Amino acid sequence: MRLLNKTQMNFAYGMGAAVVIIGALMKITHFQFGFLTGNLMLTIGLVTEAIIFALSAFDPPGEDYDWELAFPELKGGKSKPGEKMPDVDVEGMLSKKVDEMLQKAKLDQEVVSSLTKSIKDFETSAKSGADNATELVKINKEFADNASKLTEQMESLASNLEALNNVYGGVLNAMNKK
Repeated sequence: MRLLNKTQMNFAYGMGAAVVIIGALMKITHFQFGFLTGNLMLTIGLVTEAIIFALSAFDPPGEDYDWELAFPELKGGKSKPGEKMPDVDVEGMLSKKVDEMLQKAKLDQEVVSSLTKSIKDFETSAKSGADNATELVKINKEFADNASKLTEQMESLASNLEALNNVYGGVLNAMNKK
């Protein structure tokens, strides 16, 4: 005995949930539309959902399929009494399927070999790139150290030039007073 069909039940579930969600929103934001308040909407939605769940208790259980008929391995790989399982070369079938796929994709041994070589070259390059990256880090550190030393020397040069300018300024002043 089915009270509602699946489409009607799905509609009722969805509408009940929508009313609950809108009611919760109205409750949270303290919004009301005339006599419709969050409390009223939540009550209507939750009562609707409760009725739907109560009705679904009367639904007959779904059809249970006998999957072992299609997949005997679900029973431990044994066939039913009197039934002979066909001899199937699964590996051979898989190999045949892969070959067909490769032919459809127009992939031959040369393309696969080339792809394999490219992957190996990329691996070699990546490994050497790690050594190259280590070397770059070392070079960058040396560059930073040299830049720091250069900055110190430039500051020293600037202070020496300032002192020298003061000395020459004093000499020029002394010469101009004569």
